[in-house]
Amino acid sequence: MSNDAYRVLYVEDAFDQAALVKAFFNTLSGYHVVHSQDGDHAMELIATKEWDLLVTDLNLPGTDGFQLVRAMRAKNPTLPILVTTGYTQAQYEEQSLRAGADQVMIKPLSQADFVARVASMVARAEVPAHEGDEVVLVVEGRLGDAEMGCGGTIMEAVSAGARVVVLPLLGGETEDTRAELKASGIATSILGCDFEPDRATFGNPAAQRAALGQLIQKLRPTTVYLPAPDDRDPHRKSASDLARSEGARVRNLYGYETASTGLDFSPSVFVDVRAEMVMKMEALAAYQSMGCPRVDLRPRMAQAYARYWGRFRDFTEVEAFESVAPLS
Repeated sequence: MSNDAYRVLYVEDAFDQAALVKAFFNTLSGYHVVHSQDGDHAMELIATKEWDLLVTDLNLPGTDGFQLVRAMRAKNPTLPILVTTGYTQAQYEEQSLRAGADQVMIKPLSQADFVARVASMVARAEVPAHEGDEVVLVVEGRLGDAEMGCGGTIMEAVSAGARVVVLPLLGGETEDTRAELKASGIATSILGCDFEPDRATFGNPAAQRAALGQLIQKLRPTTVYLPAPDDRDPHRKSASDLARSEGARVRNLYGYETASTGLDFSPSVFVDVRAEMVMKMEALAAYQSMGCPRVDLRPRMAQAYARYWGRFRDFTEVEAFESVAPLS
């Protein structure tokens, strides 16, 4: 990043839209915005100058937004890219993400949403890809959620030198809990992360809140993964709300998919886990080997999810995450 300000290349041909977005940026400190009204000029700016963030429309005079995204991604593989578009058809969002955009926003734009997304994208880009002291916390409402929802991403983080801790916040114990706990210990070990269940907190929201707050204070994680906020399972929903509340000061909060995730799940981060899928499926197989009857933890289910979201990343195998706002 620039020492003085984040250098933003903003590409938009509509005057009213450009004025609106520049006003959004004025509410943020530390951003220097360069506005270009056509794609050809923007391509020159991409080639000749250094940038920290690209925000672009798709329908532009000259070079279109898809080409701009590809050019910027080729120049800088980690630079945050946000597409803003009036196209509501799903194929435009998919094409934008496949071209290399990190997120897509449909016009009309909300100031609160726009500012939150920009801040989150820039903060995520500031974390070095191989920062050895990075800590990732995964909160789950049912055992096995971490492996199913973000097992591949966990392995990537561990490979990059991060410490990953999985914390189950369960709604209670059943006859199957003991076997699932043993399976979770095996599965998380395969993924290379720490598993920290506390049976005293099971079914006790107050104890869970205290344990989660203490763990966040102790670990100071840079990223927390949690069940997506619209999860229909009450235990997962409770775990998600607790994580969003206690993780208000955590830089990155990302919701992952479970078998009970609702239709409002809107992922904007897609992680290619093709290289990790075999080990992820092996980790999930631990549940079957321990006699756990959970259909939602079957390895083939994980592969089906990954291939479904793969349409956003060159049709490979992908884990999808929703950028989540904290609860005040």
